[in-house]
Amino acid sequence: MRMARPRWWGISSLALVVWAAGCQNPDQLRIQALQEELGKVRDENDRLRSDIAKAISERDMWRNRAAALEQQFADLRGKGPGLPEGWEGTREFAWKDVGSDVLFDSGKTDLKSTGRATLQQVANEIKSTFPDRMILVIGHTDAEPIKKSHWKDNLELSANRGLTVFRELRTMGIEPANTIAAGQGEFNPRVPNDPKTGRSRENRRVQFFAVPKPVPSAAGATPGRAAERAGLDTEAPPK
Repeated sequence: MRMARPRWWGISSLALVVWAAGCQNPDQLRIQALQEELGKVRDENDRLRSDIAKAISERDMWRNRAAALEQQFADLRGKGPGLPEGWEGTREFAWKDVGSDVLFDSGKTDLKSTGRATLQQVANEIKSTFPDRMILVIGHTDAEPIKKSHWKDNLELSANRGLTVFRELRTMGIEPANTIAAGQGEFNPRVPNDPKTGRSRENRRVQFFAVPKPVPSAAGATPGRAAERAGLDTEAPPK
């Protein structure tokens, strides 16, 4: 049979709890409360740091995306990265126009002294930016017919100006094996060849194109050498 505890037992236990609580140091209570508050602040700080790191990562991602889109847009506009002043396109395909009046007197193919300085600048740009590219030099004119000079027509004049520039570039260190000279006369105008507007003079220019070199055929073989390896007689046609 369970014996009942005396009434004084419950009263004594309650008194002991009240006494213990009353004896706790108030400073310790404050320290405990501050520690709890500090823990909450630290947790909040860690959460904020995590949010900030995530926001920075997203910012960098969108910045990179924006830069990529800007570069694509620049390429579409023909303003590639790292091109010298006056060049358009990209490092792989680029072009630049120099007015004929800067390089030549009217109807002439002799390079002017001022034109030589301009051409030296172009040569320096080619050597520094497009050392591994083919360089096309193409002369252009407007549609005004030849009257005083001895050239047969504008096509002949433009081709000879291309040759002059080709030879000058060679003296400036541009590899002739990587250079092509040509002329298009009035057949590839930059603006309409309308003498009434006076803008057709803009078509008098020399164009410089930097383009990739042609990829040689397998083992650099010519058709004749390929035929020889195949056992065919390239000297005389088959009967």
